[in-house]
Amino acid sequence: MVDYIRDEEEQVERIKAWWQENGTAAVITVVLAVAALIGWRQWQGHQGEQASEASAHYQVMVEALSANPMDAAVINDKADLLMEDFSSSAYADYARLAKANLAVQDADYDKAVSFLQPVADDGATDELSYTASLRLARVFLQQQAWDKADDLLGKSFPSAFNGMALELRGDVAKAQGEAEQARDLYTQALDVLQDGGEKDRVQMKLDDLKS
Repeated sequence: MVDYIRDEEEQVERIKAWWQENGTAAVITVVLAVAALIGWRQWQGHQGEQASEASAHYQVMVEALSANPMDAAVINDKADLLMEDFSSSAYADYARLAKANLAVQDADYDKAVSFLQPVADDGATDELSYTASLRLARVFLQQQAWDKADDLLGKSFPSAFNGMALELRGDVAKAQGEAEQARDLYTQALDVLQDGGEKDRVQMKLDDLKS
């Protein structure tokens, strides 16, 4: 029993000595760990609030785009806000697409290019980049910038976008008087596109070349 008590006393003394040497550091470590956890949770909460706010502005913008007629003032207001306050998010790219849409409506194709080009080059997602690239190609068609459209459409597109890319390549060929190449590209597009409005549109273009 005496040995047991002595061992206990020695352990207490060792603990006291360790605490005198390391106690402050241990407290600081615990405090920093707790602070980091609290900071992380606060940051996550802030990110969640930011995402929710951006989503709300985006929804208003989409509703304005869907209105008949489109509410250009609301679209511009919300798009500018998303581009400024949420510049590193995908919402900023959606805003650029929306502003490009308005520019095309006004036949201001240079302005449309200025909004579409950054998304085509470095969109927040691959899907946004492909979407912007196809829309940019349509703008180049309007500008009769055939070489720019060809260069843009010459890159590889995934299956979900390939049919539209082939259709646009057909449009470029047709605009340049290359009817045979246009027919071939439209036929390729028909083989890729799913049944629906897009396929019907391409079929009409192909029939028009045959007549």
